[in-house]
Amino acid sequence: LDIIKEWMTIMDNQLVIDGYDFFDKAFNGLPDIVNPQGEHIGAVIGFFYLLFKEVGESKCQSVDIDWSTEGQELPETFGGSFQNNTIRELLTDMGFEENGDLHFRLGTSGSENLEAKNLITSAAQKVILAHGLDRIIDFAGAEVMTASKACEVVATSDFNETETIFEEIKKAYEKDKDRPIGFYPLFEKDSKDELMGIALCADEAKALFVRCEGFITRNYIAGKLQELANACRLTTFDIKKSFGLFTPNDIENSMGNTPDAGNGDRVIEEGGEGSKNAPLGEAQKGSCIDILIGAYLLNPLKNDYMPEDIADEYLGMKIKNYADTFGKACLKESDEALVASFAGTIARVSFLSAPLIEQKLVEEQMADLFYDIEMPLSYILYDMERVGIIAKRDQLKVYSDNLAQRIEVLEKEILAEAGTEFNINSPKQLGEVLFEKLGLPGGKKTKSGYSTAADVLDKLAPDHKIVRDVLEYRGLAKLKSTYADGLAEYIEGDGRIHTSFNQTITATGRISSTEPNLQNIPMRTEEGRSIRKVFVPKDGYVFADADYSQIELRILAHMSGDKGLIEAYHEGKDIHRITASKVFNTPFEEVTDLQRRNAKAVNFGIVYGMSTFGLSEDLSISRAEAKEYMEQYFATYPGVQQYQERAISQAKEKGYAETIYGRRRPMPELKSGAYMVRQFGERVAMNAPIQGTAADIMKIAMIKVWRRLKAEKLKSQLILQIHDELVIETAPDEIELVKAILEEEMMQAADLLVPLEVECHTGKDWYEAK
Repeated sequence: LDIIKEWMTIMDNQLVIDGYDFFDKAFNGLPDIVNPQGEHIGAVIGFFYLLFKEVGESKCQSVDIDWSTEGQELPETFGGSFQNNTIRELLTDMGFEENGDLHFRLGTSGSENLEAKNLITSAAQKVILAHGLDRIIDFAGAEVMTASKACEVVATSDFNETETIFEEIKKAYEKDKDRPIGFYPLFEKDSKDELMGIALCADEAKALFVRCEGFITRNYIAGKLQELANACRLTTFDIKKSFGLFTPNDIENSMGNTPDAGNGDRVIEEGGEGSKNAPLGEAQKGSCIDILIGAYLLNPLKNDYMPEDIADEYLGMKIKNYADTFGKACLKESDEALVASFAGTIARVSFLSAPLIEQKLVEEQMADLFYDIEMPLSYILYDMERVGIIAKRDQLKVYSDNLAQRIEVLEKEILAEAGTEFNINSPKQLGEVLFEKLGLPGGKKTKSGYSTAADVLDKLAPDHKIVRDVLEYRGLAKLKSTYADGLAEYIEGDGRIHTSFNQTITATGRISSTEPNLQNIPMRTEEGRSIRKVFVPKDGYVFADADYSQIELRILAHMSGDKGLIEAYHEGKDIHRITASKVFNTPFEEVTDLQRRNAKAVNFGIVYGMSTFGLSEDLSISRAEAKEYMEQYFATYPGVQQYQERAISQAKEKGYAETIYGRRRPMPELKSGAYMVRQFGERVAMNAPIQGTAADIMKIAMIKVWRRLKAEKLKSQLILQIHDELVIETAPDEIELVKAILEEEMMQAADLLVPLEVECHTGKDWYEAK
C-alpha cells in the first residue's frame, strides 16, 4: 500500500487515483488469471482488490479516478477493449459518475458518509461475479469468487439409473441442508403438460437430466419429485410452472390448519415499521425457493428476469436463452444432448444462486416477505390458474353483435354531424374535422396533426355531441376488439379461461393478469360492466365477490398516523363526506354532492401524490382553487403532509421506498438530473409504500382465505383476484360460510390503526356478484 500511494492523492477529503498507472500496478501485482471464457482478468481483479483496500482504509468521503491520457502513455497492460470496457462498465454499475474528461467520481460532498469499505466490497463482488466465477471466498475482506469448474450434464432414461439418481440427490442434501436442491422440469414449448424431462443439481460441477421415455413417464417423475420435495428443500426458476408435478411440503402441511400468513407475530406500528427479519437459520425457511421471485424482490424495477439474467447477475455465468438454444424448433426435434444441457444448466443456476439470493434477502430484510407471503402465494396463483373461470361463448357472441350494431349507428351519426366522410379511427383525420372543419375550440396541433387524446376530447364533450359520440364510439370499439372478440380466443376446451397471474411484473408488488388480462375488465360504463355477465360459476354454484373498501386511504391513515383521519375512519361514516365537512367547514348533514366529489378527488389524489395542477385538471377548476383545496386538506389532516415529506426524505436517504412488510421499491428517479423525473420520483416515493402495502395485505388475505377453504375441506374455490377484489366459485350449501370466511380473513389480514372493511356480495354471474 505504501508503494501504490504514489498514484494517489488525498485532497479535501477526496481520494484521487491515477487510473492507468494504478491499473498497471494491479496487473503486475497479481498472477495472471484466466476466466472460463479465456479472457485475462488478472488486472481487473487486481484493480478492484487494491481499490477496495485503499479506499476502505482511506476514510475519505469521495473518490475520483482519473483516466485522462493527456501527457502520458498508456501502460501496455491496458491495451485490450475487454479491460477498458469492463473497468468503465463496472465503475458505472458501482455508482461512479463519469464526466466528459474521463473522470469517475463517487461521493459528492464531505457531508455525505460514503461508507467506502462496504461499497467497494460490493464492487468487488460485482467484478468477480461478472466473469464466470462461482465460489465465494474471503479475499482481503471482500467477497469474491474463484474460477468455476466446467459443468457436466449427464442424461439418462434408464429406470434403474433414475432411481439411483433420486436417492443420491437425497443423500447429497442430507450432507448439506443449507443448499437447496436445484431442479428444472422442461416442457415442450407452449405446453403446460408435455414434459420432456427433469434436470437435478446438487453439485456445482455436475447436473443430471432424466428424460421422459419408456417407464419414465410424467406421472413417475411427478411422484419422484414429490418424494424429493417431502425430504428436501428445492429451488428452481419460475416454480409456478412446476406445481403441476408436485405440491410443496409447507403448502401441503398448511392445508390442515390456518396459520397467519405474513403477519404472524409482526407488530405493525405507526409509521409503517414492522418486525425485523431473523437471520437464516433462525427465520422459518420455506421448503421451496423460486430464484425468479427472489431476484424480483431484490430488484422489482426489472420485470423480465430470465434464467440467463440471474446467471449473469448473481453468478457471472453467460448462458444461452431458450430462443438462441432451440430457435423455433420443437424440443422433440432438437438434439437430446442440447435439451439435457439446457435444462441442466438452469437447474445448476438455481442450485448455485439460491443461497446467494436467500442471503441477500436476509440482508435486505425481505426474508419474511419472501417465505411467508410470496412463496405460498405462488402456489395459490397456480391453483387459481388451474381452476379458471367459465366464460359463456354464445353470450360473448351476442354481446359482440350488440356492440357492433351500436358502433354502426354511432359511425353514421358522427359522419352526419361532421358533414363529410372520414376515417373516425384516424386521429389525424378526426383532428382536422373537429378543429378545422367544425372549428371546435382547444385544438392542440403537433407535428403529426391535432391531438385527439381523451383528455382533450373530455373537455369538449359536455358542449359538443359529436365529441361525446366519438368518445362512446372509441370505448365500444375497444370493448369489442379487446374483450368481446379477444376473450373468445382464450376459452379452452373445458369452457373456462385460464389466465396467468404474475407476481414478478409490477414494481409495487401488485399481482397482474395476462393472456388474457382479466384485471382490466371495464367498470366505468354500463356497457363495460355488462361483459361480466358472460363470466359464470359452474351449474348450481354462485359467485361470492368480496372487495376491500378504500384500502389505500386506510393505509394512508395508518402510515401517516394522522389523528383526524384515523378518527374519521373510526366514526364509520362516509369518509369523503367527513373530509368535505372538515375541509369546507360545513356541517356533515349539509355537505353538498359537489363538495363530496371534490373531497373524494382530493382524498384519492393525495394517495397518488397529485399536484395542484393535476387536481385542477381533474376537477376542472383553477389552479388557485385547487391550491386552496390542498392547503385546506393539509390543514385538516396535517399528519398526511408530514407523512409525504417523511416518505420523500427517507426514500432519498435510503434509495428506496418501503412497505409495512419490508417490500422495497428502488428510487433511482430521485437522483435524476431531470426535474420532471425527480418530481415523478417524489410522487412514487409517497405512493409506493401505500400501494405496495395494499398489495401485501391483499396477498396475505388470499393466503388466509385459500387456507381456510382447504382447512375446512370446502368445495368452493378461490378463482380470481382483481386489484382489491376476490372472487370465489361457491357451492350452494357453503354460501354463508364462504361469505364469513372472506369477510373475516380479509379484515384480519392486517392490524392497522384503522379497521379494514370488506363488502361481500353473491350472484349468479360476475356482474350480479359485483
